[in-house]
Amino acid sequence: MAENYLFEPRRRDGKELMNTIDIIQETARSTGAQTIETDETIRPYSTRTWGEVFRMKLPPLIHFLGNCLALGRLGVFFGQGGLGKSRISMNISRNQVLGLPFGGMSTGDKPLRHLHMGSENAIHRLQSDIRAMSGGLSQEQQDLLAEHIFLATLELPDDPYVNLADPANVERWRATIEARAPDVLWVDPWGDVQAGESNADSDARWTISELTRLARTANHNAAVSVLAHSRTGVKNIIQAVGYDAANFGKGSKALYSCARCVFNLAPADESETPPVLVYCAKNNDGPRVAPFVLRLDTEHMLYELDEGFDLDAWASDLQARGNGKRPVKKPVRLTDVQAMEIFASEAMTKTQAHNLLRDRGASRDDAPDIVRRLLAAGTLEQWQPSGKNQPTYVGTPDAVRQRREQWNIDRQKQLPV
Repeated sequence: MAENYLFEPRRRDGKELMNTIDIIQETARSTGAQTIETDETIRPYSTRTWGEVFRMKLPPLIHFLGNCLALGRLGVFFGQGGLGKSRISMNISRNQVLGLPFGGMSTGDKPLRHLHMGSENAIHRLQSDIRAMSGGLSQEQQDLLAEHIFLATLELPDDPYVNLADPANVERWRATIEARAPDVLWVDPWGDVQAGESNADSDARWTISELTRLARTANHNAAVSVLAHSRTGVKNIIQAVGYDAANFGKGSKALYSCARCVFNLAPADESETPPVLVYCAKNNDGPRVAPFVLRLDTEHMLYELDEGFDLDAWASDLQARGNGKRPVKKPVRLTDVQAMEIFASEAMTKTQAHNLLRDRGASRDDAPDIVRRLLAAGTLEQWQPSGKNQPTYVGTPDAVRQRREQWNIDRQKQLPV
């Protein structure tokens, strides 16, 4: 049985004909050109026979976050304001371009072009995060990021006006996308972009269609990744996981329905910079990934996996709070011997040490005090690599020595021959 090749030219009697995709696009252009408001000519939806679909040789999906986010697909991240959705999206882009995993998931095998469009994060905030995220990178890596990641910087008075209900805004979107030609368009936040009423399914679907059309202005296979707000409060946060996961996002449920993949982001505790619980509520093109927790390294503004998080305990605590019962946690006083258990294997950044001590029960104020006390006693040592924005590592003397030796080896590899 012959196969149809969507993107390859066809031949008949030795002559090259348009491929299938070209025919579809030319038909759409010609139909649109002939159609005016009073014309009864209507372009039909794209349909094919069972046999045509069977014979097609489709290009494989190009994933850039596990088996979840892929080019040509709509992905959505729901999370409450201030949780870190924007920074997480920048982390994903950074790691994707550098070929590094994120949240334990692969980010693909080649760097893609990312365009972050939004109305909330001005240039000073972006610069602060970018400088922190660039700490320890080689010049080659920084050049790669500069070549592949673009961000809306809100430098002009009308830059925050991104709502697609305004035709003038639509043209600015189009011009920006044509100039940057992204493989992945990040939209942040959805509420500022959506035209019409936030709870209207028809308005949400129109906005999704318009965003997809604009994203593919310069790249027919561009992905759209939307950052949207979730509902707040204890009883709503618990809906980030399980049977109620589809109800976590605010506004019309059309955004959830149209997305191929949806991640719910929820605070894992009540701290100022809480760990972020990531729950895959939906993945139409593959199995859903297991829930995981990200903890922010505040020195580098990068998220790291927290493999010791107890999801069941988190859910039980929220259920109790939702029922009006607020558990009281007794303060834990860690002995020096108990604190040293976290340093048994290797040196780590001070931020990581503080977070691990807090996981063991130390308070936010006690964790730094414990590290300072152990350093003063000589039980721990600290070391900071040379260069800008380098973190300070702490650990046993042997662990710090091993970290220093490995850093020198890695540094030598980056030097030009």
